[in-house]
Amino acid sequence: MDKKAIWTAVAILISVGVAAAAEHAGGHGGTELHSPGVLLWKGINIAIVVGALVYFFKEPFKKWVEDYKNQIVKNITEAEEEHRKAKEELERARKSLEEAKEKYEESLKVAEETAQRERETIVAQAQEVAQRIKEKAQKVIEIETNKAKEELRKFAAKKAIELSEGMLKEAFANPEVQKRFTERMLSELSKN
Repeated sequence: MDKKAIWTAVAILISVGVAAAAEHAGGHGGTELHSPGVLLWKGINIAIVVGALVYFFKEPFKKWVEDYKNQIVKNITEAEEEHRKAKEELERARKSLEEAKEKYEESLKVAEETAQRERETIVAQAQEVAQRIKEKAQKVIEIETNKAKEELRKFAAKKAIELSEGMLKEAFANPEVQKRFTERMLSELSKN
């Protein structure tokens, strides 16, 4: 039997049921609405409607329930997969963080060691430069001191000569001193 014929039969049965229910209810002012005959026809009508619904919509309803169940299972599977991927990503992120911390600590240690070596190198170079400057300064001081001493000797010698000349001129201004000096020189020359 095709669907059109079944729907036609259902419609006729519903119409008959409604007409019978109206006939029972119409003559008694609605007081017998709850009589066994009316209730029986109502029950038959409901059973026919439910039966027709089940008969015609059983497969689409089953398909919808199955699709809905499959969608839920698919969503749960996808959620579990996403959760697994998120856990893996979290674990990779934790490992990366640990590696980054280790690299940071290692870099910090290397930087401190490098800074210490640089400081020691700079201090050693500064001490070496200071020592060279000190040595050069001492040589310059020694040279300048020697120059000053030499100039002082020359100055002292010049002054001594000038003073001696002055004293000799003064002493030789006296004719008596000139005479004694001449005699002494002659006596020295005669001994030689």
